[in-house]
Amino acid sequence: MKYSEYHSKPKKSNTAFIIVTACCLLAIGGASWFAAANISKRKVKNNNSKEESSFSQSVNQDTSSVSSVPEKPSENVGKTVSDEPYQSSSVPSASSEEKPAQQVYTMPVQGEIIKNYSEKELQYSATYGDMRIHTGIDIACEEGTVISACGSGTVTNVEETAAFGVTVTIDHGNGITSKYSSVKDLKVKKGDKVAAGDGIGSVTAVPGECADQSHLHFEVCKNEQPASPLSVLGLK
Repeated sequence: MKYSEYHSKPKKSNTAFIIVTACCLLAIGGASWFAAANISKRKVKNNNSKEESSFSQSVNQDTSSVSSVPEKPSENVGKTVSDEPYQSSSVPSASSEEKPAQQVYTMPVQGEIIKNYSEKELQYSATYGDMRIHTGIDIACEEGTVISACGSGTVTNVEETAAFGVTVTIDHGNGITSKYSSVKDLKVKKGDKVAAGDGIGSVTAVPGECADQSHLHFEVCKNEQPASPLSVLGLK
């Protein structure tokens, strides 16, 4: 073969080698670019993570610093309900109002009891000469002795009967009334208010008991029924 013919023909082997080399270079370049891109993304991600972590730590530090500030102790700490004085703004009910003082009774005259109260047991009557019940007590005293109200109350009746003369009735409340028989020199009238110890009159003879020695016939009723004066009034 002539030299001119050899050089005039295209060299297929060199062209193929160049193509293969170019493809390899392109592949290597693409892989390098892809790797570089991934590395860049990782760096950006790592930087973002570091910034978020730094921000979170900063926030936690700020929060801890705020929570670490000592709070002013409450004025109610250590106090119980019983430490505070109770104050009520409600209007007191009728049940909580102060109750009136209990009634105190005294004997209407001073003297010996010569005849006791008897609701069922019969007692001898010197005036009538028989046995009969006695619905009060007879207190021995001289005629003209001042009779005092045994307790505070209101005079509800002043009447005269054949057996007991002028009788004064006083209502003391709580169903208790007292009666004073054969009263003269009256100092009270119906509707008057009296206090314990106030004079209502003086002693005179009792018509139905005139055979007995001078005395005051004194009765007490509880809920309109005759009752023992000493028991009801607490004078035993």
